[in-house]
Amino acid sequence: MKKILLISLIAMSTLSCDEFLDIQPVGQVIPVSVEEYRSFLTTAYAIVPDHKVLMTYRTDELLLTENSAGIAYYEDIYLWRDDNPSLLTTPYPYASFYTVIFYANHVINSTEDIIGEQEEIEQLVGEAYGLRALNYFELVNMYGAPYDASTADSELAVPIVTTYDSDRRYFRETTAAVYQLINEDITMAESLLQVARQEPGYNYRFSIAALKSLKARVALYMQDWKTAIEASHEALSIQGDLLDLNESHEVMPCEYNSEESILALQEVTSVDILQNASISEYLINTYNQSDDLRFDEMYRVSGSGYSSKKSSGSNFKSTFRTADLYLMLAEANAHLGGANLQTSKSALLTLAQNRYTPQGYTDYQSQIESMNQQQLLDEVLQERLREFALEGHRWYDIRRTNSTTIDKIFEGEAFTLNVEDTRYTLPFPQDATINNPDL
Repeated sequence: MKKILLISLIAMSTLSCDEFLDIQPVGQVIPVSVEEYRSFLTTAYAIVPDHKVLMTYRTDELLLTENSAGIAYYEDIYLWRDDNPSLLTTPYPYASFYTVIFYANHVINSTEDIIGEQEEIEQLVGEAYGLRALNYFELVNMYGAPYDASTADSELAVPIVTTYDSDRRYFRETTAAVYQLINEDITMAESLLQVARQEPGYNYRFSIAALKSLKARVALYMQDWKTAIEASHEALSIQGDLLDLNESHEVMPCEYNSEESILALQEVTSVDILQNASISEYLINTYNQSDDLRFDEMYRVSGSGYSSKKSSGSNFKSTFRTADLYLMLAEANAHLGGANLQTSKSALLTLAQNRYTPQGYTDYQSQIESMNQQQLLDEVLQERLREFALEGHRWYDIRRTNSTTIDKIFEGEAFTLNVEDTRYTLPFPQDATINNPDL
């Protein structure tokens, strides 16, 4: 089988599509009702890849040494040696994204056949559009060049699959084409979604707030600052809660049952990171340890360094949360400059008031108010690093802003990832190119 989608189907590790999509044999079920299609889409939610963890290994957030547990599985990832990795190196996900997309496609393409209440059908299909958009967004930001309006029409990214044809060849589409599909899917989802905000336990599903958050993030990556601002405000009008770390609380902001959680779908940490890596000195030094309440919230002393308190439990799932919306508002307004600079500072300080001690906030406020546009943009990126440490944002933030050189020392040898380095775009995994030579 040479077609990428067939490979995706074979790669499924959970519910087999044979149960649903083949000609119906005796004793098996093809989805008909909205409830059956809901179960079908729940399977797609359950198999969303945990690629964020691998992206974290590539950043400046972690420290690995030759004595780290499991180093053979992550050394090449940590040092950006992508051209000829060891056979032991953990592969990046690729086919699994298309498995999720397959499920979403089937729901979308079966819209007219689903039996049930119209509102439930629209919510379900809206979620499928949102889920497809999110997975293409992740794919294009792993295997495509960072979005640049001047080159997006010529840079090749990933194949687009919206319907399955066994006779079709799947070529790479341009970055512009992939982003166009993402935005079209978001628009369709906007017209369909009924649930404004999902309750904890169901917030792995798309809601209107989650979709608006995705719309804001996509616009931010496309440098469409006005749309990013508008969508962030729309999401915040539905869910604007921030967890005040000055008050007692039982969960971290990035946990699925936090009041900040909007979409808790992607795993942001793993037992591998907890066992293999310590926190980099660079990341530790970005915090004001005496006044930034996140420091004690997120880290513990471990040996001669620090480790993360974010466990590998399933409660640590975070795709969108309200802190991200405030930081997107801060960044987009800062880029617009002029009178928007004060709006940017206000958004940044709204978050800071919930993250710093009262004295720390007062000091931080004085620093922010004195910043010019470039200083403010730099600070927003640093605040994103502190807020979303080990949550999978950092790799994307560095590659899209072209603002940081990463230096690492491993076994006494220096390694550097420069600004605009080609290694910010991942090569396709070997099994993907074998199964689809058109990549």
